[in-house]
Amino acid sequence: MKLLVFDLDGTLLERDGTLDVRTAELLKRLESVGIRSTIATGRSLKSAMNFVESLSITVPVILFNGARIFDPTSKNYLYSKLLPGHVVEKVVSQCRNFNVAIFFFIDEDVYAMNVSLHATNYIFRDGLSYHPIDDLSQLHTARVTKLVFTGPSSELNRLELLFKFDHSLEMNATRSEEDLLEVLPAGVGKAEAVKWLCTFLRIDLKEVVAFGNGENDSQMLRIAGLGVSFAFAPETVKKCAKVLLHNCGYLGLKEFVEKCVEKVVFS
Repeated sequence: MKLLVFDLDGTLLERDGTLDVRTAELLKRLESVGIRSTIATGRSLKSAMNFVESLSITVPVILFNGARIFDPTSKNYLYSKLLPGHVVEKVVSQCRNFNVAIFFFIDEDVYAMNVSLHATNYIFRDGLSYHPIDDLSQLHTARVTKLVFTGPSSELNRLELLFKFDHSLEMNATRSEEDLLEVLPAGVGKAEAVKWLCTFLRIDLKEVVAFGNGENDSQMLRIAGLGVSFAFAPETVKKCAKVLLHNCGYLGLKEFVEKCVEKVVFS
């Protein structure tokens, strides 16, 4: 066990989206015995940076569900992939009859169309600031890292099916939260990013422990040496994990250490 890779929301963070100071202290204790940590999140750098700094993370972090990998030490992106402009345009055109808000992530900026009350939870949860736009003519569509759709679950379910059955689209659609549908470049995902990171760090996947609670974490849990999820996660996600925890945040991390680490490392 050399590397712990954590999803943020509903995993390493508390239920209210905050970071318990004891979590950072426990991760530092693990690092002192050679077990390093990083995060794999759907968030942008701007949204995740406060947690990266609070946790004193030095291992490259996975952002945008794997579309970007950032090195906190050099302050540079090590990996980045964009959505083709024509894919962005086609996806947006298919959403005209859906009651959803669309968020466009370009570099470190966020632009949004059709924002309604349904987007409030997402905006608050990620501390999102955005530039409202009326149409795609206001954007450079070839520089979009990812799209996020938020709205009623019924609308997102319909949209997800539409995307997944349209094989002409060079992209990957995934649910990071019940109220979020994300569109990423083809071949992008947390699992692929973890594999890339292992090659970069020269460690074996078997030495990685991955933690997650969402559909976008499923493949990462499968390919890691040990996948860890939670009793409250969707059944499809729990099936991908070998260990289930009762709590997220500090209590969940403490439970994992007591179950899987303490007797081996701290005894």
